[in-house]
Amino acid sequence: MKTAKLEKLREQITAIKVEIVEIEKAQLTTPEIEARVDGFIEEMKSKVTGEILDCAGALTHINELGAGAGNWPVVGSWVHSRPVIGFAMAVTLNPQAFRAMVLDTALKKLNGGRQEHAVGRGELVAELRGKLRLLEQDEEAEVLRLEESGFDVLRREDADPAVVLGLAA
Repeated sequence: MKTAKLEKLREQITAIKVEIVEIEKAQLTTPEIEARVDGFIEEMKSKVTGEILDCAGALTHINELGAGAGNWPVVGSWVHSRPVIGFAMAVTLNPQAFRAMVLDTALKKLNGGRQEHAVGRGELVAELRGKLRLLEQDEEAEVLRLEESGFDVLRREDADPAVVLGLAA
């Protein structure tokens, strides 16, 4: 059995769940996208510093080809066997051009999609989860009231088990 109150509570629960998913899946804001690109550039710089420049020491030793031959074939072979290093070098050598190219493409892909405020997104989701919890508690109280009145009531398949069991948040 369903009552108008139970029906309304379930509609509100569904609406809040949809809104939470929309906010969590919303596109990043422009500052978040910029921060992500900048973070990637820093990661590439770190990779170059940590891996490429460490091999510079190989240039200071005589190898099997002799002192005059240099060690560029060794270094070149080492870089060639790790394609990501070549990419990291390209990004590191011209980070401004890489940033401009990636940001331009990323921002074009937004296509007017929903962008939540970077700071407010987490707070908004937390607020909605709080409202959801209260609605689910009201729903469970209504289910229990109906059951006590002798009616069989099915709980929602996705009802929060903690709410059904009456556990604290």
